[in-house]
Amino acid sequence: MNSVKMLGMILMLAIVAGCAPVISENVLKTVDREIEFRAVAADPARYTGKSVVFGGTIILVENLEGATVMEVVQEGLNSQLKPIAQEESAGRFLVKFKEFKDPAIFSAGKRITVAGVVTGTETRPLGKATYRYPVLEPREHYLWEPSDYDRGRTSLGIGIGFGF
Repeated sequence: MNSVKMLGMILMLAIVAGCAPVISENVLKTVDREIEFRAVAADPARYTGKSVVFGGTIILVENLEGATVMEVVQEGLNSQLKPIAQEESAGRFLVKFKEFKDPAIFSAGKRITVAGVVTGTETRPLGKATYRYPVLEPREHYLWEPSDYDRGRTSLGIGIGFGF
């Protein structure tokens, strides 16, 4: 009976760990989870200096001297802070990293979650118009691998046996 309890505890820990957010608890403590992207996009100046967590799909990676700027199409986040619902974006934002990020790794089409501070706005061309992007200075980020989001659903698999 003791080994059954131990197995049950291990299984529960694995399930709970699989549902944990991808941003550290220390950084999440500084984030105001009540601030929605839609509000920041509408009035970025009001939220300058505030810590937020946003995510979405990388559209563009631009390497500058000593920095990397990523353009991200915002998507809602689930309980793990994984970007979901691509068709429901409230806009775009820029992430300004103070170091080089390789565009072969941080490539267009991958999803990213970023916890950081709103530092203002930047106006850039978007098609034949201009767009005012909220800008984040990241404190922590998580780059999702395609296998993490391609399935579009959460799954749990338990198996016993041998694989060939």
